[in-house]
Amino acid sequence: MATYTADAVALLVYLVDSLPDRADRAFAEAEAGESVIQAPSTALAEVIYAVSRDKTVRGVRLAGTPGETRQALLSNGPVSTAPVAEAELAEYVEVVEEFNIHDGLIVASHYAQGTDAVISSDAAIQDAGVATIWN
Repeated sequence: MATYTADAVALLVYLVDSLPDRADRAFAEAEAGESVIQAPSTALAEVIYAVSRDKTVRGVRLAGTPGETRQALLSNGPVSTAPVAEAELAEYVEVVEEFNIHDGLIVASHYAQGTDAVISSDAAIQDAGVATIWN
């Protein structure tokens, strides 16, 4: 079964149902139980924060409580939490010079969890040669 690491942008765009085709297929597979999408707890926290602040994503204003956002992604949605623990921090130490803190934690989680690809539109992650799914 394929496993993916999703970044905060992918999760936000998922919430407004505006993912590009390849990323949308990965989320649809996870919704059907055919693949797994993990997100580091830091990315989930970013999404919860953004929604609680009424962020606009792709022209859609996201509004909701932190609990509703968590439920939409984790309880009722296709995402599972990948905690940032010792293994992720060990990987982060190896990539900290290449990325900002957010991207570095996504890539570190991807490596530590051994996922197949990162669901991200981030050019820095793509340019670093990390396997990504987006377009």
